[in-house]
Amino acid sequence: MGSYNFQWSILDDYWPALLAGAWLDLWVSVVGFVLACAFGLVFALMRRSGVRLLAGTGTALVETARGIPPYVMLLWVHFGVSQLAGVAFSPFESILIVLAFTSAGYASEIFRSALDAVDRGQFEAAESLGLRRYAVYREVILPQCMRRVVAPLGNVMVGTLKTATLMGVIAVPDLMHQAQSINMDYFAPFEAFTAVLVIFVAMVFTISLLFLAIERALEYP
Repeated sequence: MGSYNFQWSILDDYWPALLAGAWLDLWVSVVGFVLACAFGLVFALMRRSGVRLLAGTGTALVETARGIPPYVMLLWVHFGVSQLAGVAFSPFESILIVLAFTSAGYASEIFRSALDAVDRGQFEAAESLGLRRYAVYREVILPQCMRRVVAPLGNVMVGTLKTATLMGVIAVPDLMHQAQSINMDYFAPFEAFTAVLVIFVAMVFTISLLFLAIERALEYP
């Protein structure tokens, strides 16, 4: 290590590209996270529907989402499904499909646990007032669940951001892709990937603070 020639100065010209790549990672992660929450809630409601076919389908989707490595699924969607269906997915479409589906598996378990924690009597009381099942969930159940799901969903968001780093594999100029370009130009892996590490720690810390603030806001309306 004493003989290593640090080349921190090479990063000076690359910070704009690195930050642009980080912004791309963050943007794709947020969109993927929102989609994952939507699908995750649907999967959770399917599993609680009481209809065997729906419940079984929901369980199968969740277990599939949690069981397939994101890297494998990304290659399958971007290259395999595109070829089979005759539809060329753009790199952004491919990574969003993967982020939405894989993260939905974890989000679904969070929503299901939160729904299970609601006292059954509240369902019965709301239905006795003449509320339809959709209205029961919208007006009574889901608002209570939101307080329980914020903190664990923050972990899902962080996981989604980490998974988003895979999009460099399909030639998206994200943060990791930019760092690899620096390394190829200057053979400076320590400097390039240390910059990536610092940026990701900053993003994860910011995300954690944001979800903590949301959690506190919901606890003290």
